[in-house]
Amino acid sequence: MTDPDDQRTRLIEPTPRGTTGADRSMRTLLGWFGGALADRSEEDRRELGRLLGRLVDDLVRHLTTLD
Repeated sequence: MTDPDDQRTRLIEPTPRGTTGADRSMRTLLGWFGGALADRSEEDRRELGRLLGRLVDDLVRHLTTLD
């Protein structure tokens, strides 16, 4: 289906098999990160979350300047 907001693009929808595969990949990835952070203190995990949040904010701000 053509995107009503941008005629150059197409809207797609994953198949049930694609959705299952994406879900499995996400669970695996989250499991890896969870395992890697399991021995970290709660304070370390909070600090990591804070720093990652700042990084995301900086990246979003930078990307808006590219438009």
